[in-house]
Amino acid sequence: MVTPYTKLSTSIEDQIALLQGRGLIINNPVDISQFLQHIGYYRLAGYWQVFQNDPVEHTFIPGTTLEQIMELYNFDRELRFLLLDAIERIEVSFRSVMVNEMSGNHGPTWFSDPTLVFSEDTLNTTIETINIELDRSKEDFVKHHDRKYGKAEHPPAWKTMQVLSLGTLSKIYGNIHKDIPEKRRIAKIYRLPADAWLQSWMQVVSALRNFCAHHSRVCYRVFNFPPKEMCDPKLPWIKNVPPVAGQLNQHLYYQLCVVCYLLQTANPDNNFNAKLKRLVGRYPSIDLNRMGFVPGWETEDLWQIISAPASTYVIPEKESLPNLHLIDGTTSSSLPNGSVQSTHYDKA
Repeated sequence: MVTPYTKLSTSIEDQIALLQGRGLIINNPVDISQFLQHIGYYRLAGYWQVFQNDPVEHTFIPGTTLEQIMELYNFDRELRFLLLDAIERIEVSFRSVMVNEMSGNHGPTWFSDPTLVFSEDTLNTTIETINIELDRSKEDFVKHHDRKYGKAEHPPAWKTMQVLSLGTLSKIYGNIHKDIPEKRRIAKIYRLPADAWLQSWMQVVSALRNFCAHHSRVCYRVFNFPPKEMCDPKLPWIKNVPPVAGQLNQHLYYQLCVVCYLLQTANPDNNFNAKLKRLVGRYPSIDLNRMGFVPGWETEDLWQIISAPASTYVIPEKESLPNLHLIDGTTSSSLPNGSVQSTHYDKA
C-alpha cells in the first residue's frame, strides 16, 4: 500500500537545527546557510549520508564536520568536470569514426537502413528519436539542409549525427548487425577485441556522461552497467581488474579505466590520467577504496602514460597505433601488449 507523503517544507534555520540535532558539527553558521540556500538540503543529503551511521535516524558518525561534507562535494564536482571534458572527446571521436566508416560503403543515410540492423523495432524507436532531435534542432546546418533539400529524407549521417546524444549514437552502433564488417572495424580502431566491447563500453561512458551532465554524484556510486572485461588489450591497460564479487566492477574506478583507455585513441594528447592523479592528491581524505580503486592503481600501465608532444603524433595504420610514452621512459611498443612503430607527422 502506498503511503501518502505528508512532509512539509522547512526553513533554512530549521534545517540547520535538524542537522545539529543529528550530530553534525557546524563551525560556521554562515557557511551552512549559504550551502543550504544555494546548493540545497536534498542535494547535499546525497553527500552527507556517507557520513551517517543510522539509515533510519540519520545520525552522523561522531566528529563529522560540515567541512568534511563539503570536501566530498567539491571533489565530486571537480571530478565531474574532468570526466565531462574527457567524455566530450570520446563522443566527438565516436561520432566521427562511425560516420566515416559506415557512410562510404552504406550510403549517407545508412543509419535508417533496415538491412543493416539486428532489430527493426529498435531501429524504428531510434528513427523516432532522430526525427525529434532534427525537428527541435536550432543548428544552422539543419535549417539550411531543410530549406534546400526538404524533409522527405534525413540529412546525411555527417549532419544528422551531429545533433544526436551519445546515448543515441551508442544505440545506433549496438543495433548494427554483427555481420557488417565496419562494425568490427570501428571497434578495432579503438583497439578493442570486438564490437561487443565497444558496445558495452560506450553504454558505460554514456551513462557516466549523463550522471555528470545532470550534476549527479558519481563518487561512491555503484553503476548499473559494468564494463565488459577486457581481454588481449592492444594498448596499456590494468592488470588488477576489479572483480565481480562485491560489485567492485561496477564502482567508479573501473569506469575511469574505460574512459582512460578510449582516450588513448580518441585523443592521444590527453592528460586525463595526470589530472586525475592531481585531483586525488588534493583531496587526501577521500576514500578511494569506496570507489573501487585498487591498491597501487597509479602504477598500472594505463595510468603511467604520458602524452607525446604534438610534433611526435602518429597516423595509425590499419593495425598499428602510436607509441605511447610512459613515465619510466619506455614506450608502449616495449610492453607485452604494446603497439608497433608508425610514421611520425606534425599535427596541425
